[in-house]
Amino acid sequence: MNIEVTNKIILTSLTESDAQSIFMLVEQSRAELGEYLYWVENVIDIKSAKEYISKRINSGLAGATWFKIQFNNEDCGIFAIKYICEKTGVAELGYWLSHHFYKNGIISSIVAKLPQFLLHETNAKIIEFRCLEENLASISIAKKSGAVLIKSQPNFMTIANSNQNLNIYQVVI
Repeated sequence: MNIEVTNKIILTSLTESDAQSIFMLVEQSRAELGEYLYWVENVIDIKSAKEYISKRINSGLAGATWFKIQFNNEDCGIFAIKYICEKTGVAELGYWLSHHFYKNGIISSIVAKLPQFLLHETNAKIIEFRCLEENLASISIAKKSGAVLIKSQPNFMTIANSNQNLNIYQVVI
């Protein structure tokens, strides 16, 4: 499945054959990604990148859809609808970009286009963002979409010797 977000941003279905590209993106941005994403330390070669992809695309979670992000025909990160709760219609999003592609409005553009896709293709009614409290870029994306903080899980994860709360933001679509 492909979704054209803009003439420069395309989402394409993530597959295990993307392992080489995804590994290279992680390798280029390991320090930046590792600040907020627990799995980065486990993606150490193409084989582990393939396992990372496989676990996500074969999660078995309702409504889970994983995409490779392309910007100007270059792979630059991952965007996901991690699951859609069948009872509540909550769709949790996940995403990351190589630091080389920051400040291009890529994720903001995807999130702005997403409600249209979700309303036509799924039973989602609410978009949910889960952000570590120090991940200001992701929090900014959530707030820009109109999402509001609904709860916080204290001491959710320790990253770089810092206990961080997990903030949960939601917006009705």
